Amino acid sequence: MSVISRDLAREQRAAEMEQALATGRIEGLEPSPGAMAIFRRYVDGELTAGQMRVAMNEYADREYGPVRLPRNEGS
Repeated sequence: MSVISRDLAREQRAAEMEQALATGRIEGLEPSPGAMAIFRRYVDGELTAGQMRVAMNEYADREYGPVRLPRNEGS
């Protein structure tokens, strides 16, 4: 991958994160420092989108405990 392609990919990931953060802020949400660290790893290309989702779920479980939703419970 060329330097230009890597830079463009990073710019695209950064724009995606900015959009997601802006959407959350409109709803009155602000990410924690731990979540921001995971977002930065994604933007820097250390994590894929799938790896970022896994890392965020693991972080949320550690910090806040598992979230139980009715649809996730056995019937």
